[in-house]
Amino acid sequence: MLISTTPGPVEVSISSRGHRTMPESSSSSTPAVKRACDACHRRKVRCIGDGTRPCKNCTSAGLTCTYNAIPQKKGPKGSRAKVISELRETQRQSQLAAKRNGWDLDSPAHSPADLKKAGLLSVEMMTACVDYFFANLYPTQPILHRQKVGEVIGQMETSIEAYCLVVSLCAYMMIQPNMVLPAEAFDGLEIPPQPSFQLGHTLLQEALRVRKGHNYIENPSIWSVITSFFFFGSYFCLDRHNTAWFHLREATTLAQIMGMHEEATYRTADTIESSRRRRLYWLLFVTERAYA
Repeated sequence: MLISTTPGPVEVSISSRGHRTMPESSSSSTPAVKRACDACHRRKVRCIGDGTRPCKNCTSAGLTCTYNAIPQKKGPKGSRAKVISELRETQRQSQLAAKRNGWDLDSPAHSPADLKKAGLLSVEMMTACVDYFFANLYPTQPILHRQKVGEVIGQMETSIEAYCLVVSLCAYMMIQPNMVLPAEAFDGLEIPPQPSFQLGHTLLQEALRVRKGHNYIENPSIWSVITSFFFFGSYFCLDRHNTAWFHLREATTLAQIMGMHEEATYRTADTIESSRRRRLYWLLFVTERAYA
């Protein structure tokens, strides 16, 4: 039925029980949202948007408006300012991680200083490890040249490959049963004095970690091959033979990529470099056949 009142007609329906019900308003000041965006849901605030474009809350707070979260039960409200900071930091870290996957870590913005853990090696340690190698392992593994090693040490601050080579060499030497570091080797370092074997294991993990930040597979060098061989030797001494075999195969694969099995690749290098590469190739060949 219609009941006319001033200023205009209003339609009122009468239910079967005789009660009058008023119609719902056809318009609202803020449109209802079926599902809140991730940020508004996390902040426990009303989402103002249509679900197809950034909502007003995310726009004003500088957040990315997404609808990825699975709806959960409401929890206790916390500090909204803190939640916004957490969301911003999470999104910032995600964006940095995505960019980092496409960066060239050999660029000046990503030197070893950005990746390495400071305070692990001293000059005395590196000297002791180099001396130990040439005194004990060089006769059976003649793959390094003392002068060249000194040059590599000088490039540790600017080259990830040089850093990993020296750290893996020191790890390999410190894991040797008879290796003893001089008393002054820990002077000025951030780590306390510890047995050589324990420090060698720490350096091994450091070299492996830093090396992940460098694409040594696409453009391998002689340093890459030697580093993988030192990883093999370290894990062999630790009786972790599956891991040792993996790194030995990695070293031989890198050598294959470099064409070290082809005679022509030795003609462009100088006498010392050519001799060192030949020794490395045959060491890998013999070791792999003996280890298989």
